[in-house]
Amino acid sequence: MSKANCLLALCLWTIALLCSADPARADHVRFYVDALPPYAELRDDGPPTGFAVALMGRLMHSVHEHFDPSDVTVMTWARAVHEVEVMPGTALLVLARLPERIDRFKWVGPLDSLPIGVFARKGAGVEVNRLEDLKKYSIGMVRNTAPYRVLIKSLPSVRQNMVMLSGIPAQLRMLREGRVDVIVQAIGASIRLMGDEGMPAENFRVVYRFEPLQIYFGFNKSTDDGLIRRLQSALDRFKEPDSSGSSPYIRLREAYFDEPAPVVEGNRDK
Repeated sequence: MSKANCLLALCLWTIALLCSADPARADHVRFYVDALPPYAELRDDGPPTGFAVALMGRLMHSVHEHFDPSDVTVMTWARAVHEVEVMPGTALLVLARLPERIDRFKWVGPLDSLPIGVFARKGAGVEVNRLEDLKKYSIGMVRNTAPYRVLIKSLPSVRQNMVMLSGIPAQLRMLREGRVDVIVQAIGASIRLMGDEGMPAENFRVVYRFEPLQIYFGFNKSTDDGLIRRLQSALDRFKEPDSSGSSPYIRLREAYFDEPAPVVEGNRDK
């Protein structure tokens, strides 16, 4: 074989080796997130922060894998969920583990329990004593997110009342301006983001709440099972109580959840 042919064969072998490498190894996982404080806080002057970001950093480092918040990609929730479902080597830092999603992702968690509720403006005359009452109102929603899926599953006919928006900030602005009657969203995150939008939280109320959702780290289905097992084991160990009666998980969570739970009105979905 000529020298040129040898070089060509070596190049082809190298390319084949790179293409056959598992794209979902830990070093190649691309993490996505959108604003969901205090789990994920977006900043103009730096990478995302928050409980989920910090927790993933602890877990990845504990299993000797690289993780840097500056490598996390900020993307709208609807697009990020779709991206992680179809693209190997990707993961979401916060993803609700809904029944219809279980077989579409790989999971590490749970991270926490996420209360979901219906927000309305005080004084707007909105009353939601049962879920069917939502049919009387226009509803600001973000497509392909957990609140959207929960509402559609619980009340399919309400789809025609929905106004589709890009994210929680857009929902809040539409609610403030009276362009929708209500929004359905994570309670704690919405209250925190109201401050960013110049919206006094006392001007709004939660008129209905759903069963809290369990949130996880969600990985593309092609992700190496070994990585998933190692991260899950690391999270389980992180939650184990130590001699103080607390745990590293609890102490980390307390650093981000330093406010009392908000007062929530209305009925709970059963």
